[in-house]
Amino acid sequence: MLEPYQQAVVAEALRRDANGSFVYSTILYSDIKKSAKSTIAAAVALYLAWHTPWETVRVVANDLRQANSRTFFYLERAIRLNPYLNAKCSIKIHHIGLPNHTTIEAIPVDPKGEAGGGDLMTCFTELWAAKNDAALRLWSETTLSPLKFGQSIRWAESYAGFVGASPILEQLYETGKKQGEVVDVGIPGLELYSNASARMLTLWNTVPRCTWQTPEYYQQEAASLTPDEFQRMHRNQWSEDTDTFIPVETWNACGSEQYDSVYPDEPVVIAADAGVVSDNFAVVVVTKRGDKVQVHYARIWQPLHGEKLDYSIIEIEIRRLVNAYNTLELSYDEFQLHSMMGRIRAEESVNCRVFNQASPRAVADKRLYDMIMLKRIQHGNKFPDLSAHVMNSNRKPEDENKLRLVKRAPHLKIDACVCLSMACDRAHAYAFD
Repeated sequence: MLEPYQQAVVAEALRRDANGSFVYSTILYSDIKKSAKSTIAAAVALYLAWHTPWETVRVVANDLRQANSRTFFYLERAIRLNPYLNAKCSIKIHHIGLPNHTTIEAIPVDPKGEAGGGDLMTCFTELWAAKNDAALRLWSETTLSPLKFGQSIRWAESYAGFVGASPILEQLYETGKKQGEVVDVGIPGLELYSNASARMLTLWNTVPRCTWQTPEYYQQEAASLTPDEFQRMHRNQWSEDTDTFIPVETWNACGSEQYDSVYPDEPVVIAADAGVVSDNFAVVVVTKRGDKVQVHYARIWQPLHGEKLDYSIIEIEIRRLVNAYNTLELSYDEFQLHSMMGRIRAEESVNCRVFNQASPRAVADKRLYDMIMLKRIQHGNKFPDLSAHVMNSNRKPEDENKLRLVKRAPHLKIDACVCLSMACDRAHAYAFD
């Protein structure tokens, strides 16, 4: 059962004029996290598809997995749980066929494949993360056909994004909310706006309105999220594109517990990262105990008086570490370390593995963030240089499963934090227990 404000918004969004045309062509449904945004989009899509024959409805997300696991997932589940619908509809991977010959598809961002579709409804999910050129082109390509003016809609659901990094959502926010006028649908204080000239309706709800959004839930969320993330997800407030990676209090809390040194034959992962033009070099050694990753070694080399680092000395130390521990893997960023690691690999004394700095690094950085926030990284306050590099780091979200460690300022170093990210990720790849 929808909450009263949700019922009112959906009714207004699908309102038709005296000629039977939709009053709005674009719906921006922006609500706080866990407010059933995707479920509502699925319900609207299924309703329109069921009542309109020989049409197409498309669910768009930043990748096919996301498109299939959000709005489309709720569409498919609604059909399967209804015996009548389940008997009438044909469900395949990423595709639903209705008995009236209308189809519903889950698609990734692909402007070439989807240009000029002329759909009954195009639903964009989690629009805050749509920021690359392909997403921008697809948004342009899916503008409504003049042949279906008043008979088709674009529906975008999302909570707030990042200033300067969510271009489509920012433009919709500007057009829909800032240039719109408040619509009174009988719900006190509801942030619902209409821009008549743009034929656009915008919900931009910033407060909990659902019965399941309890104070206890938000107390839990506030304990595991940074203040900026909490405001963005649970209060629908815009955030800056980069934020401090980890609050200092949370990192310090990860150092409050002491732990034993590496046991004989206990497996470890070593990670190495070198800065550009030999300006920094970091090595971190970790082991995994239960659900925690513990740091047992962290060292940073920096050149003095503008000189370059002597990699031969560092190579000796890395070899010492490999031999001193039961090293499962030596993981490294290949950019500056190809020659050194090539020599070590040739000796076949340790598994040397290049850590891809593109998408896998973004996944690893997000894992490290989650581990620290859950206090599953332990460092015992033994490594001040590592702590400094963590505090030098900002985070730049890419999507809800990825973020990127970036320098808080150009002159600051974060190599040891990058090493910890790689080491933590690779430690989870092995069955330590």
